Amino acid sequence: MGVRDLLIVEDHPLFRSGLGHMADSLRPEWQLRFAGDAATALAAIENTVPDMAIVDVGLPDGDGFALLRTIVQRWPQLRVLMISARDTPQMASLAERRGAQGFIGKGEPPESIVSAVDTILAGGRTFPLIGGIATVPTLTQRQGEVLALLEQGCSNKEMRYRMGIAERTVRAHLTDIFALLKVHSRTQALIRARDLGLIH
Repeated sequence: MGVRDLLIVEDHPLFRSGLGHMADSLRPEWQLRFAGDAATALAAIENTVPDMAIVDVGLPDGDGFALLRTIVQRWPQLRVLMISARDTPQMASLAERRGAQGFIGKGEPPESIVSAVDTILAGGRTFPLIGGIATVPTLTQRQGEVLALLEQGCSNKEMRYRMGIAERTVRAHLTDIFALLKVHSRTQALIRARDLGLIH
C-alpha cells in the first residue's frame, strides 16, 4: 500500500500511545501525526493534507462532528474515520450522515481498527455498528424549536414566552416529542435526541 500519512485527532494520551504502538506493530508504513484538539488538527491539515484523519467524537475544544463538518466543507477529498467510546448504532449513523467514511468504537481490538483504516484508505466505507438501527424521527419546525429550548434548560413557562405560544401548547409539543423519541422525561429526551443527532 506504500507510505500513508494519517492524522490522529485524539486528546487522550493513553489512546494516542496505543494507536502509535498498534501502527508500529501492524502497519509500520503508516506515518502518524497527532493533534490533541480541533484547532491543532485544522492547522496540521492546512499545512499538509493527510491521506486520512482519525477523529475522536469528543474533543476538548468542541464536538468532533464539528471538525468533521469543516473537513467535509474544506477538504472533501480527505477521508475520515470517526472513533468514540460511545460506540452505539446511533453514533455510527450520525457519523455516516455527517460525511465520514467510517466509524469504530475505541474498545475494538487493534486488528479491527487497522482493518477499518485499510478499508477507508482503499476507497471503501465501514460502519459495522449500523444494522437494524431505529429510524430518526422527523420533527416539525415547532417541535425542533421546543427541543432546542429544552436543551438550553428552559422551563415550560420560559418556552412559552420565547416562542409566543400558550403554555398548554408547549406541553402538547413536549408530549409529541416524547412520543416520537419513545421516552418519558425531559432528561431521557435530551439523551435520546443527542444519540440520534437531533441536537449536539
